Amino acid sequence: MIRTLALCIALVGTSLGSAAQTLQHEEILSAMESELQRSIQQLALGDLARPYYIEYILQVRRATTAHAVLGTIEDIDSGTRATITVRVRVGGERFDNTNFFDVSLGFFGSSDDEESFKNRIIPFELSTQGRTTDILRRELWLATDACYKQAVEVYAKKESTLKNRLRRDTTWDFFLMPGGGERVDTSPFTNVSVSEIRQRVERLSAVFRAHPAIYQSRVGMEVIPKETFYVNSEGRRLHKTESTVGIEVIATTQADDGMPLAQTYAAYGSKLNDLPSVDSLERATRAVAVRLVAQRKAPTIEAYSGPVLFEGRAAGGIIGQYFAPNLVAQRPPLSEGGFSTNDRSMAFQNKIGARVLPEFLTVRDRPSVSRIGSQPVCSSYSIDDEATPAQDVLLVENGYLRTLLSSRVPTKRIQGSNGHQRGGGTMFSVLEFSSRERKHTLSRTELKARLLKLVKDRDLPFGIIVRTTMDQNLLFTGIIRQLGSDLPVSQGEGKLGLLEAYRVYPDGREELIRGVEAAGLAAATFKDIIAVSNTPTVHSFLAPSVIPSFISGGAAYMLSSVVSPDILFEDLEVRPLEGDMPKPPVLPNPIAGE
Repeated sequence: MIRTLALCIALVGTSLGSAAQTLQHEEILSAMESELQRSIQQLALGDLARPYYIEYILQVRRATTAHAVLGTIEDIDSGTRATITVRVRVGGERFDNTNFFDVSLGFFGSSDDEESFKNRIIPFELSTQGRTTDILRRELWLATDACYKQAVEVYAKKESTLKNRLRRDTTWDFFLMPGGGERVDTSPFTNVSVSEIRQRVERLSAVFRAHPAIYQSRVGMEVIPKETFYVNSEGRRLHKTESTVGIEVIATTQADDGMPLAQTYAAYGSKLNDLPSVDSLERATRAVAVRLVAQRKAPTIEAYSGPVLFEGRAAGGIIGQYFAPNLVAQRPPLSEGGFSTNDRSMAFQNKIGARVLPEFLTVRDRPSVSRIGSQPVCSSYSIDDEATPAQDVLLVENGYLRTLLSSRVPTKRIQGSNGHQRGGGTMFSVLEFSSRERKHTLSRTELKARLLKLVKDRDLPFGIIVRTTMDQNLLFTGIIRQLGSDLPVSQGEGKLGLLEAYRVYPDGREELIRGVEAAGLAAATFKDIIAVSNTPTVHSFLAPSVIPSFISGGAAYMLSSVVSPDILFEDLEVRPLEGDMPKPPVLPNPIAGE
């Protein structure tokens, strides 16, 4: 079994993904293009609207994943998955079948039991009996047929819905970009052996054997090389390769009063060398264990309102969850009732030119950047998923919003793409916060002193420093897996769990606290930043897609990065988590006696 998996991983090092052994990329793109041209020219259904735009996406993922518990392998999985996605637009640029959400189709699919056309799994081997593209073209034919039938169905519903309404927003649904051309962004995949993955997760998970007070722990590592082939009816063609390597550490336990507690650590890269060294990962894992054990005896607090300092990755965590998503241009789709849906992360859609941050802060999205100083940035790219060159974009200049990240879906204020279509929707990639005003840009020592001055000026008994925040991906894929419904997760909008937070007393002494969340968070909260550090931290994480996957048909999470200094809020509300707590285990952990 292990030898077989090792062979699979060795194949990751080839220059191509699924079809590396049988087809060259030119053959694949030509097959896709031939079927697309046949569809755009001949596809019709009586007098119904005809396609004016079609695009095909073929993606091949070779994923190898391993998990370990207490130094013992729990599972090792390796496999190749090839999928195609077809998008068909009928009508015309001014008005087509898109930007409209049909609830029944969005959640349940077509009532006609049609073939799948979003992330449709297809055979990995694309050649058969010497006819190298028959399988691929057959799959594209079936998917296109299904997509077209649903497109004309949605088009008719959209026409019917809007027939008796006066539309204030008459923004076109799409803009064609004739000219075509081929773009290539490829590099060889890094070889990572199964034995190397296994050794890392075993070594890191073994750290928790020395901590019987921790009830559950799990360490996972994943290597995902991905290859994308893209063609559209404008003549655009794209072939690109990407790779993601990640390690995730999840540990949970309970305090004496029954409160469930969790700590996490994660590191991501585009290649193995982007991750911290094994020794550094072991130290980080040990720090998770030590902190979690200490939290079992740590106090909680009453409701607090006052200055809060977010340091290191915690700064990137709060920015990534509550500020960054608002920088994406969104076109909320209409529903059958005629109302717009999906109003989350829409705070900045009409605020171009308005102040959204303090005037000493500037924000750019820089997909071209692969390193910040000595720190690797794993979410950079040069060409987006629509074959559009990625642009570095100045989003906020001296506190004022200048523009938004965009794809080819026009909105009222943003008409063109700046190359930020990823995973099915527009998404931030490398979001960089910077400040050049010395008055508001302090050393970490000075920033803590500023926090304590605010505490003194407000006659507060303490301030709060946050060093780790709850990560949504780790919450839903790891923490809830271990704690289930016992975890008192932050409920409602504007709340963020604080996994590692400290009370800071006027004399500078820090005390670890547990079971708290930041509350009342919104995009406007970031106007209250009063100072930042002069040391940036790169926080890479799997961010929830801004455009929900049930609307885009794309990925639920995308690897993204926030490059941020520490940030000091003048006033933030921090509350204790409340609710009934489960009783701790009756018997002690059996490994305690070893």
